[in-house]
Amino acid sequence: MSPDADIAYWIVAASMIVLLAPLASGILSALIPVRYSWLVSLTASFMLLVAVAGAVVLVSNAGLHDTRHFSTAWFTLGGNEIAAGILVDKYAAVMVLVVTIVSFLVHLYSAGYMAGDASIRRYFVMLGFFTFTMLGIVLSDNLLILFMCWELVGFSSYMLIGHWMELPEAAQASRKAYMMNRIGDLGFIAGLMIVYRKAGTFDISILASHSLQGWETTAALCFFLAIAAKSAQFPLLTWLPDAMAGPTPVSALIHAATMVAAGVFLLGRIHFMFPPEALQVVTAAGLLTALTGAAAALGHFDIKKILAYSTVSQLGLMVTALGMGAKDAAMLHLLTHAFFKAGLFLAAGAIIHTLHQVQVSTGKTYDVQDIRNLGGLRKAMPVTFVVFVLCGAALSGIPMFSGFQSKEAILSHMLSGQGEWSLIAAFLFLLTAFLTIVYTFRLIWFVFIANEGRQWGNIPEVPFVMRFPMIVLGLASLWWIVSLNPFSFSGWFMTGRATGSATMISIAVVITALATSFLFVRKKPTPTGAPGILTNTFYLDNVFGALVTRPVGHLSSLCVRIDRRYIDGILHGAAYAQVTLAHIVGWIDKTIVDGIVNFVARLASWLGAFVRTFQSGNIQMYIFWAGMGLLLLTLYIVT
Repeated sequence: MSPDADIAYWIVAASMIVLLAPLASGILSALIPVRYSWLVSLTASFMLLVAVAGAVVLVSNAGLHDTRHFSTAWFTLGGNEIAAGILVDKYAAVMVLVVTIVSFLVHLYSAGYMAGDASIRRYFVMLGFFTFTMLGIVLSDNLLILFMCWELVGFSSYMLIGHWMELPEAAQASRKAYMMNRIGDLGFIAGLMIVYRKAGTFDISILASHSLQGWETTAALCFFLAIAAKSAQFPLLTWLPDAMAGPTPVSALIHAATMVAAGVFLLGRIHFMFPPEALQVVTAAGLLTALTGAAAALGHFDIKKILAYSTVSQLGLMVTALGMGAKDAAMLHLLTHAFFKAGLFLAAGAIIHTLHQVQVSTGKTYDVQDIRNLGGLRKAMPVTFVVFVLCGAALSGIPMFSGFQSKEAILSHMLSGQGEWSLIAAFLFLLTAFLTIVYTFRLIWFVFIANEGRQWGNIPEVPFVMRFPMIVLGLASLWWIVSLNPFSFSGWFMTGRATGSATMISIAVVITALATSFLFVRKKPTPTGAPGILTNTFYLDNVFGALVTRPVGHLSSLCVRIDRRYIDGILHGAAYAQVTLAHIVGWIDKTIVDGIVNFVARLASWLGAFVRTFQSGNIQMYIFWAGMGLLLLTLYIVT
């Protein structure tokens, strides 16, 4: 076997392991009997560890500098052969590592967090399936299979967000996420139709060298509608904070390595299809999303919702970078964000998990996710505190942390651009970075530092099976994940050099934001209310209600009334008329038709009886009838 063939073999084999191990995890979780439910988390975590091993083999053989494409004939459509296969480039290789590692850590964490849950088997089934479908998006070489996995990711998130379906808020949140993503999927379907009609293929590698014959902008905007819904871009972003009704490990996986990352990855994957006009729309939407998410995070007190809005904001920065052509920088930020955001959610989950146990033991009832009810947890939960600070610093873009390097890459690209648009984007980027530091500092302060005199009692840290994933993600939030130089983004993933102005401006923003945050919390030692426009996320749900929900509801009610009053009336009238006509026809059939038939039968019977009298056997009657016949014949002749 030649070296190239050997490498190809290992790439394909590793890809199959990466894909099938999470699927096997879900299947095995479903097959394990209820009485052995303790085996579910162990089996699922082991299968995800196998997927991580497969990802390492895949990346080590595929490398980060070559594109590997393997496909086989699938079916023929309209004379065009549709192939199915895998496409591994630098971005897919990195995403495979990110998805498998984060998913493994979430599976491991869930073993402790979901222990004792009545539906733990269903949880791990969907968690494995969720990972499988996301990996299908990453490795797929054509848009048709990618769309299938895209839909299954949406279904998986629907099931996981609504895992505790007995809770009204969880059921409503899962429906909202599902319906908002269906809006975007209409755009995906339209984009697929345009692509196939104009190019005759779904193969991403082939599409890169094909023209859509003037339909490039339309197709790009159709796909971006799907991307905006999946990655919570303005205005289709309100489903993501509501999705916090699901289990916290699910939130970590959705925000870090699956669902919302799928949209950004797709945008990077088909970036070549976006002409300049479409990229301007992408950039504008990304900037608006980044600012909206950062501002909304300042207006909430729910620890998970604050993190959710921070995800919205960071996704906006990634989309902005892609819109401005900084593909490597955007994907680098997707990588760093996956680790520090997963760490933040798992740390938040540790707080929620521990305080729920405290509530059970003390009998006290309060919202453990409301930061106004927290404070002073720094000493009570030191490991969680350290992890939260490490990941929060990365989110804030503090030097020596991975978030600083990835944000530096984006900012350097913006400052090196030409024209007013680049300067406006850079200014809004820095404003978003400032707000990010403020709401992150506020969150850490009120959860861990404020109210240090509060007596929490003897609060234990979460079990090691939950601490270990948190510690790993905290360490992965440091600079070394990007480059050995903490002030450079040039490393194993991308090369480049930050401009001196970008570094100085970033550090100045960090210092200013930290000082502002400290002064703010010193002036207001307890969290206070925020303007309604922030707490209500700029009233986007109200706008959707006014422009979409209520009009559709009124239209539905009108259709119901028309259906009941007119369409049902017509149908009922037609049915009554048919029944009446049937009765009339039945009466005619029985009375007239059957009457005529019966009369003819009776007449024949009467005639038969009359004729039989001629053959009575009486000689006198024979003479009588013969005489009568002769008389009638004589009369006939005479007349």
